[in-house]
Amino acid sequence: MLVYGIEIDLTNLEKPLLLVTEDEELLFQRLIQPTLENELIQCQLALSTRKSISLVRDLWLSMYKDREKLYINSGDAMLYPIRLILFELMTQAEYFKRLAKKSLGDECLSLIYAVLLLQFVLQWIKERFSENREVYEALKLLYRATEEYLDDEQTTLSREQSIAQAIAVKAIRFEVRENSQEFASLLYQTNNLINYLHDKVNEGGETNILPSLKDVAELLNLFYSERYTTNNASFTG
Repeated sequence: MLVYGIEIDLTNLEKPLLLVTEDEELLFQRLIQPTLENELIQCQLALSTRKSISLVRDLWLSMYKDREKLYINSGDAMLYPIRLILFELMTQAEYFKRLAKKSLGDECLSLIYAVLLLQFVLQWIKERFSENREVYEALKLLYRATEEYLDDEQTTLSREQSIAQAIAVKAIRFEVRENSQEFASLLYQTNNLINYLHDKVNEGGETNILPSLKDVAELLNLFYSERYTTNNASFTG
C-alpha cells in the first residue's frame, strides 16, 4: 500500500524482534492498515518506512501482551541493532511500563501508545543527531524511505553496515545515558498527550477507551496547536 506516497508491503515488514504468532502478525496488519490510510501527519516519522513500522509492531506487541512473558528472537534481532537498542531503551523506561499496564490486552490502545511513543522518540533522535553525519546516515533509514534497507534474506551485514550501525547504537546509548532526565521528560510528554486524548474523548461522552488511531487525527491536531507553536515545535518542549 502507499504510505505517504511510498509503496510499503505490510506483509513483508522486517522480521520482528519478538517471537510472534501468525495470528498476532495478522492482527497487527489489520490494525495498522486503516491507521496508515489515514496518513497522520503528526505521526509521520513513526509510520513512514518499513523499518519504523516494524518497530511499531515490536512496541505494540510488548504493550498488548505481558512484556515479561515475551521473548526476544535473538537470531533476527542481531540483524537490526538500531531497532533493538531503541526497543530496549523504550521498553525499560518507567513511563513505558506505566502505559503498558493501561493497554495490556487492548489491541487498539496498544497500537495508539506504540505509535505515539515511537513518534516522540524518533523526533528526539532526529534532532539530537541531525548534525552528526556519521550517525545520522545510519539513523535516517528509520524514518526516510530508501531502497538501501537490509533484505530479509540477507543473514549477515556488510562490514560497512556493521560499523555504521555499531557507531549509531553506541551513540544512542551514550546520548540517552548522558541525557537521562531529558529522555524521561520525552516519555512524560507522551504520557501527557495520551492523558489529553483521554480527556478529550471523555468530554464527548465516550468511554475511557480511546477510538481507533485512525479516528484521533482531529484530537492530535488540537493537541499540537495548543501545546506547540511554529516557533517551538519540539516534541520535548
